[in-house]
Amino acid sequence: MKKIFILALFISQFSFAQEITMTRPSDGSPIVNGTVLASNVTSDASEIKFKVRNTGTTTTNVWARCQSLVNNNGLNFQFCFGQECIGEVTLGGVYPSVALTLAPNAANGNFDHFLNYNTGSGVFPMDFVFKFFQTNQATQGGAEVGNSITVTYRYDPNLSIDDVNQLQNSGVIIKSTIVDSELTLDVLKPTLMSIYDLNGKIVVNSNLDYGIQSIDVSNFSSGIYLVNFRNSEGNSSNKKIVKK
Repeated sequence: MKKIFILALFISQFSFAQEITMTRPSDGSPIVNGTVLASNVTSDASEIKFKVRNTGTTTTNVWARCQSLVNNNGLNFQFCFGQECIGEVTLGGVYPSVALTLAPNAANGNFDHFLNYNTGSGVFPMDFVFKFFQTNQATQGGAEVGNSITVTYRYDPNLSIDDVNQLQNSGVIIKSTIVDSELTLDVLKPTLMSIYDLNGKIVVNSNLDYGIQSIDVSNFSSGIYLVNFRNSEGNSSNKKIVKK
C-alpha cells in the first residue's frame, strides 16, 4: 500500500511539473481546454490576444498545432506565438519553428494573438482549431508531456454580440429564439442544458454533445422559457426562447 501511495504521489508531482494555463490578457479570464473564441468581424478588430503561462515546477517547451480548418484554407489568418508571427496557417502545421521555452511561472509576451483577415467564401462558420501542447525538447519531434489546451477561433459575420458572448461563456449558440417544434443548437463543446418554464420548473435537462443538436419542444405550451447552459468548466449563460 505504501509503495502504491508513493507512486501515485510521484505521478501527481510529475503531472504538476508539466502544467500550462492560458488566459486573455485583457481581463485575465481563463482559456480552458475546449474554449471557443468568437468574432463577427475581420481585420484588426478581430484580434484576440492570449497568454500562455508555465504553472509547473520545471522548464517546459510549448508549441501550437493547427488541428482543424473548417470552411477555410488557413489563408489570411495571422497567428503570432513565441518569437514568430505568420500570415497564414496550414492544417497540421506546428508553430513556432523552435519551441517557446518557459521557465516555472514564466509566460509568453503580450503580442501573441489570433487575427483574421479572411472574409470567407460565404459558408460559415469558419473555425481555426489549435492545440497548445508541451514536449520534452525545444526542437520539433519531441515526445508530448504534461497537459494540452485546445482552442477554437471562430469567425462568423452572422453572429450577434450576444452570440459571441454566449460562445465565450458556454460554447453554445441558439440558432433561433423563436421556435415551433424544435430548438436547434450549435454546440462547440459538451454542455449541460436545462430549460425552465416561467414557474421555475425544469422541463428539459440534457447533456449536449458537439455538433448541431435538435431538441423536441413540440409538446411545450406556448410562452416564454429560460434556457440555461453550463459547461464542464462551470461557465454558465442564459437565453430566453419563445415557443409559438
